[in-house]
Amino acid sequence: MTVMKGGELIADYLVQEKVPYIFGICGHGNVGILDALYDRKDSIQLVSPRHEQCAGHMADAYFRVKHKPVATLTSTGPGSANMVMSLATALSDSSAFMAITSNVPTSQHNRAPFQELYKHNQADFAQVMRPVVKRAFQPTRVDMLPLALRQAMDTMVTGRPGPVNLDIPYNVYQEEADVELPPASHIHRAHRPGASDEDVAQALALLQEARQPVIFIGHGATLSEAGEEITALAERLQIPVITSPNGMGCIRGDHPLALGFIGRNGAYPANEAGRRADLVLTIGTRFDDRSASSWHPGYSWNFPGTKLVHVDIDPQELGRNYAPTLGIIADAKVFTRQLLAALDKAGADGRRYAPWLEQVRGWQREWEAFVRPHFGDSTSPLRPEFVVGALQKQLPDDVILSLDSGVHHNWFMQFWQAKRPQSMLNSWGYSSMGFGVCGVLGAQ
Repeated sequence: MTVMKGGELIADYLVQEKVPYIFGICGHGNVGILDALYDRKDSIQLVSPRHEQCAGHMADAYFRVKHKPVATLTSTGPGSANMVMSLATALSDSSAFMAITSNVPTSQHNRAPFQELYKHNQADFAQVMRPVVKRAFQPTRVDMLPLALRQAMDTMVTGRPGPVNLDIPYNVYQEEADVELPPASHIHRAHRPGASDEDVAQALALLQEARQPVIFIGHGATLSEAGEEITALAERLQIPVITSPNGMGCIRGDHPLALGFIGRNGAYPANEAGRRADLVLTIGTRFDDRSASSWHPGYSWNFPGTKLVHVDIDPQELGRNYAPTLGIIADAKVFTRQLLAALDKAGADGRRYAPWLEQVRGWQREWEAFVRPHFGDSTSPLRPEFVVGALQKQLPDDVILSLDSGVHHNWFMQFWQAKRPQSMLNSWGYSSMGFGVCGVLGAQ
């Protein structure tokens, strides 16, 4: 046990967890932790943007690229309230960071001091945050910090990732207690959940019965880093692959089996294949309204007529919008490896899908003939295809684009061929303006 200030404990824990950056803005509410961060500047760097929302988007984008969480730091009241937009963006897109907000001193709770929210409960800012985080913590003593820090770190990255909030009263940064640094999070080293042997066998049986299957992948596949396995599965069975925006790049956009993004803003081959498939193997995506064309039958999908194998690490997403023929709670990478092993054991291949694949390639040729002429059309006003195509030619394969909200987002969904996962960052679930310009700073 060591006598430590609350701010020192927080800083030491972030260093122990190898958090390289804390994005945020200094204010009277968080000045108590600044000395601790300065003393550890060789291990953790405070980076200050011009606005708190930007700090959150930077942390969000950092996680999307690195799959490792960082932290943000904001002062009391309006400064922390500015984090709501970026936290909602991260939560909607399964991105994780630790938002450290500041609150009024515990000695002033419920006395209506400057910037306290107190109408319903004392120091009630955590209630503001709860809808936009996986969990909000409010330790009011230094000796409460070790458990809160460890739980916050574990909660962020357990199962489906998401942001958390640690709301700290001013005095807790500077008060001392005889405490131990909590142990490092074990979640980063934890085994990812896989499917049962029975579920894998059922999925294989449904694939062997199908004549017109597609694979539909989303952000869960990206977060699991399952691109190599999904590409191997598609190539092994010669099954076309449809993506959500946050699943783009798991299979290269120029791969012959890649059909692009589906939905009301999607590509023609993806929508044709989706609505005509007799089996959809969905890995790590949730059928939101845009990728399901507002769930109108026959636009992008044809459930319940089409059989559905839905694989997701979050049980709440199974059956949310379409009842699955087979629902599987599993990590995308682990499940795909299990299915590949089962295919090897069964000696299965995709010869039965050859007529279907030829039909799909016909839709690809039609789409290419329709859009390709516009990629060279430099007339004024500029065509979206020309803009996207010009960038595709000039930028390297390892580029990271960060898109904001607006119609231009739809152009990139249709025409950009991502060569790597998370090479085109976007606020898909919450569609908040500001993510594009701020997110690229965090990705950098």
